[in-house]
Amino acid sequence: MTRYYDDQILNDIMNRLDIVDIVSESVKLTRKGNRYWGLCPFHEEKTSSFSVTPDKNLFYCFGCHAGGNIFTYIMKRDGLEFGEAVEMLASRAGIQIAVSSKNQKTDRVRKSVLEINQAAAQYYHQALLSDQVALDYMVRRRGINRQTIEEFKIGYAADAWNNLEEYLLKKGYPEQYLKTSGLIKRSSTDRYYDLFRNRIVFPISQYSGEIVGFGGRVIDEGMPKYLNTPETELYSKRKNLYGLYQAREAVRKENEVLLVEGYMDCIKIHQNGIKNCAASLGTAFTSEQAVLLRRYAEKVIILYDGDEAGQRETMRAIDILRDQELNVEVITLPGDKDPDEYLELYGKEEFLHYIKNNKVTYLEFKINRYINQEKQMNLDGQKKIISSVKMDIKGLTSEIEKDYYIKTLAKKLQLEENIVYREISSKNRDNRPVEENKSKKYWDNIEYGNYSLEEKILASMLKNKQVFSKIKSSIGIDFFTKPDYREFIFQYDLMQNLQQMTDNADEAMMAIIARIEFMLEDIGEIDDITIDNFIRRVNLMKAKKRQRIIYHKLSTLNTEGDFNSLMKFILEMDTILNKTREGGI
Repeated sequence: MTRYYDDQILNDIMNRLDIVDIVSESVKLTRKGNRYWGLCPFHEEKTSSFSVTPDKNLFYCFGCHAGGNIFTYIMKRDGLEFGEAVEMLASRAGIQIAVSSKNQKTDRVRKSVLEINQAAAQYYHQALLSDQVALDYMVRRRGINRQTIEEFKIGYAADAWNNLEEYLLKKGYPEQYLKTSGLIKRSSTDRYYDLFRNRIVFPISQYSGEIVGFGGRVIDEGMPKYLNTPETELYSKRKNLYGLYQAREAVRKENEVLLVEGYMDCIKIHQNGIKNCAASLGTAFTSEQAVLLRRYAEKVIILYDGDEAGQRETMRAIDILRDQELNVEVITLPGDKDPDEYLELYGKEEFLHYIKNNKVTYLEFKINRYINQEKQMNLDGQKKIISSVKMDIKGLTSEIEKDYYIKTLAKKLQLEENIVYREISSKNRDNRPVEENKSKKYWDNIEYGNYSLEEKILASMLKNKQVFSKIKSSIGIDFFTKPDYREFIFQYDLMQNLQQMTDNADEAMMAIIARIEFMLEDIGEIDDITIDNFIRRVNLMKAKKRQRIIYHKLSTLNTEGDFNSLMKFILEMDTILNKTREGGI
């Protein structure tokens, strides 16, 4: 549900709440000057690089570059959407947010269904603890201990027609909301019955801890193995990950998620010491789930089932995760096993050893899979494999990585490295440039105060309108090597108002603005000589880039048929060379 909040409401919330108080709930802060410093809650570190500036209501980490205002902090800390963060902070600030009658009705339904889900989860959980057969199934047959059962609030739905319905009605919940929750269904005779019967029940929580749905697994094999809550206003299977709530602290600490397929895989792995584990609910991995993961971690390790279906889904998940700029590694279990089975057969120590020593990069996994799929490694097979990973390799920004994968391909395909290199480097059929690898980190992992010349130039442009105009008229504003700064300066050029940008910024832009606000405090204006030298350097880089383009075009021209184009490029090259000699650029 999308809501729009008046700027005055947001400002009132920020004025009433102290960001230092909010951050101090999860970070030990120490005051140094007009800032507070502490260990970043969003990545592992030993030296404090996380800073809070109360007078600007901003935070910024010089290690992982998370940043923003009080709303951004709560969103990132608690895994909330913007509207949820606003309402939570408004409540703390004692500010009433007016909502329309339509929104009031939606809120009432949502609140009621959340309460029903919580009551149902507690009912199922107590039913499991009091049913010896179901409890023995989980503890003895499935190897899940009591502590884990408590942590995940695992439950049991008895083999009865409408026990849950009767329980919830007695608790005073209206039948219309029971239907909305999806926990009861209508039969062909217009009677209602419980959705889950004779099943182990797994509550599905959002990152914030609210229970939005359930999954059920049969104890015997007489019915469909898994059953899930239907799609509701609260629950969408494609937008949730099982176990992410229980994994939240480990995910935040390690900045990575171990992604598995099923409920039991996730639970068993968590029980055996790997806490940063989440499951994709046994369904095809979705872009919405990738977006969710990206909010909490930079790296995903895929550990799907070792059978053919699991490996096919791994290939799909890789591309979806890479589209969201996530780093991806893959672990493949031997013998078509799933993690639950592997743990059952070989035990905790062997499993942990295997996990630690059998990670491969997503590209290594792709190469190995394509090779294994080729029945005969003939010429066509070699070409097909190179073609399949060509765009992945060309999209890498590190020359070291490119060289590694080219050598790997050459060795596995028994080809000369230079042949593989030429094949990878050749143009695409449609001659479109290869898109730069989105996952490249343009931020240097710098310490506080160590600003680049580009950042000093940016600070001077924002502090002095004459400097802004001089640089814009001389070299434009597209010279920044960091895409984040390019995006920022284009928006600033349109608005010419940093406060207005802040009011309209999304989470990503807020992090950029937070860093820039810190820069503006720390960096003084630089002298004219430095600015002039910078302008000359940028012009020289542009000239060299244009030279390379012209050289390339000259090498591809047909000199007999393209005489006019040839002369045009030669004259342009001559002009560039003369300017370079004369120091004009």
